[in-house]
Amino acid sequence: MYLQNKMKKIIFILFISVAQFACSQNTSTTRDADAFKTEIAKPNVVLLDVRTPEEFAEGHLQGAVNVDFRNENFSSKVDSLDKTKQYEVYCRSGHRSGESVKLMKEKGFDKVHDLKGGILNWQEKGNAVVK
Repeated sequence: MYLQNKMKKIIFILFISVAQFACSQNTSTTRDADAFKTEIAKPNVVLLDVRTPEEFAEGHLQGAVNVDFRNENFSSKVDSLDKTKQYEVYCRSGHRSGESVKLMKEKGFDKVHDLKGGILNWQEKGNAVVK
């Protein structure tokens, strides 16, 4: 009985330790403007703008592909993307891109991040957009 209680305590301590380690891992998918800029400069990274086509036309990041989050076909368009590629996603302020990244993760995309604060933050940091 003593040995059995001792084993239960050890297992409990191990469980707590593993849980704390897992929770301390950085699972954030959000990048600040500097890190985002570094990533989108890499070859083979796909830059997704999930704003409306009208917003996209007003100004977007060089090389971005527009896939409108608010379009009823957004989910099926995401399904057609190559899950082996790296995706960097942005919107106006970060909300739609965050939701897009969440959906993409649920669909099995491993290499997907969004721009913290969206294109508004991007421009505040002095970064360029194109029309």
